[in-house]
Amino acid sequence: MRTDVFLTRTGSFLPFAPVGNEEIESVLGQVGGRPSRARRIVLRSNGIETRHYAIDRETGKPAMSNAYLTAEAIRSMGDVGRVDCLVTGTSLPDQLLPSHAAMVHGELGWPRLEVVSCAGVCLAGTAALKHAWLAVRAGDAHRAVATGSERVSRS
Repeated sequence: MRTDVFLTRTGSFLPFAPVGNEEIESVLGQVGGRPSRARRIVLRSNGIETRHYAIDRETGKPAMSNAYLTAEAIRSMGDVGRVDCLVTGTSLPDQLLPSHAAMVHGELGWPRLEVVSCAGVCLAGTAALKHAWLAVRAGDAHRAVATGSERVSRS
């Protein structure tokens, strides 16, 4: 039996106010206490004008976990109803054990359900979306939530 699968909602969450290119080193710090010589060339080439960092600007310490950021993006979708499968994708989980999906599930406080963590550079979120789609298509889940998240700034 073929089950049609539909994308019904999307959500997002970005931490704190955006940081402009001229402020990056004041948030992340300088290498060797000196301004970067390559920064302007790289920024001019990539075209990115602002970024969001999960870093407390007063202390310079991490302020939000990747699991928290992911849970907030899910919450931004509003009430999604009963979810049978939560699939997360990230290159940099907060820790190795328990998995990123288990940590996000804990942040959400949802009832028991299948959790799957996809990892890898570049396509972890896409792999999560595919797994969620396949779970619904196969009839293993009525409703699935897929995520892609990163918190590279701590590195």
